[in-house]
Amino acid sequence: MSDEEQPAEPEEESTESVPPLDDHHEEAMKEMTLEERQEALTRSRWNVFLYLGLAALMFGFALFPFPFTASAVGDTYEQDLGFVWGPPLDGEDFTDVPIEVEITATNPPANPNARIAVYLLNSDNCLSSDILDIKRDARAEPTHNYQFQISDKAPIVDEVFVFEFDVDGGGQCLFAEYVDNNDRGNTLSGAMEIDGSMWPNQIWAGIFALLFLGLSGFAFIGAQRHGEGVKALTEPSKKTTEEEVLETAPGPSGPPPSAAGPSGPPPSAPGPSGPPQAAEPAAEAEPVAEVAGEPTFEAAENGYFFRKMPDGTYDQTVYVQAEDGSYVPYQA
Repeated sequence: MSDEEQPAEPEEESTESVPPLDDHHEEAMKEMTLEERQEALTRSRWNVFLYLGLAALMFGFALFPFPFTASAVGDTYEQDLGFVWGPPLDGEDFTDVPIEVEITATNPPANPNARIAVYLLNSDNCLSSDILDIKRDARAEPTHNYQFQISDKAPIVDEVFVFEFDVDGGGQCLFAEYVDNNDRGNTLSGAMEIDGSMWPNQIWAGIFALLFLGLSGFAFIGAQRHGEGVKALTEPSKKTTEEEVLETAPGPSGPPPSAAGPSGPPPSAPGPSGPPQAAEPAAEAEPVAEVAGEPTFEAAENGYFFRKMPDGTYDQTVYVQAEDGSYVPYQA
C-alpha cells in the first residue's frame, strides 16, 4: 500500500475545556464600564418591579370571583352558567373550578320536612328533555359531573345556606328548589334568593402569577450583582481603624531572626599523652539572667498605644487610655 492510500490518522480532539457559563458571565461583567453597569442596574430594578406587578395582577385575576344569580321557573330556580373556563381534566382534582352558591330562604314552605336541594349538572343544554332524568340519577347517586346537595334541616325565614361545589370545565347548569325530604322528587312551593360566585381562572392565572414571581426573583439577583459592581467602582475600599493603626505603628513587622546554631558536630579532642591527673572541679554554670521589668506603652497616632514587652517585642493589640489612666484594648 502506498503512502497516499494509507488512511489519514484522526485528528486529536481539542483538550481545552470550555469554561462554564458563569465564568463567561463574570468576564463579561468585568469588561463592563461604569455607565454600562449603571444602565444594567437600572434595567434589572425595573424588571423586578415589572414582574412583581404582573404577578400581583395575575394573583388578583385568579382570586377574582365571577358572580351569578338564578331566576324562578315555576317552583324551581334555574341558571345556565354557560361554559365554565377550566382545564380539560376529567374527574375530581386540584384543577377543578370552585363554585359557591349562597341561598337565602325568603319565603320557605311551612312543611317541617322541607329542605333546599341544589343540582349542578355538567350539560351544554339546560333545557334538554333529559334534564329530569339526570336530576333523578343525581339524587340517587351523585357523581362529579352530576352533583347534588341538600340542606340538613328545614329552612326558616331569611336563613342563609351555603353550598360549595368543585366542577370540571365545560357547560354547567344550576337548579335549586324546595323539596320534601321524604320524597326528594316532590317539589314544594316557596321563594328564595340565590347569589353565586365562581373562580374559573384560578389555575391559569395562578400559573402565570408563579412564573412572573420567579422571574422577579431572578431579576432581583441580577440587580444585586450589578449593584455590587457599581459600588465597587464608585466607593473606595474601607479599612477598619485597627488596621490603619497597625499599618502606621512603629512596631516590628515580623518575628525576630533566629540565632544561628552550630553547623556540625564539635571537633574531637586529642587523647591523653600520660597518666590521668586529678580533675579539677568544674565551675558551676551561672544562671541566665531573666529579663526583668514591666511592659511599657508607646503612643502611636490618633491617641492609640502599643504595648512593648520587656524583651523588646510588641503586642499586636491596639490600646487606648481610659479616663483613670489605665490602658485597655481598643474595641471597634
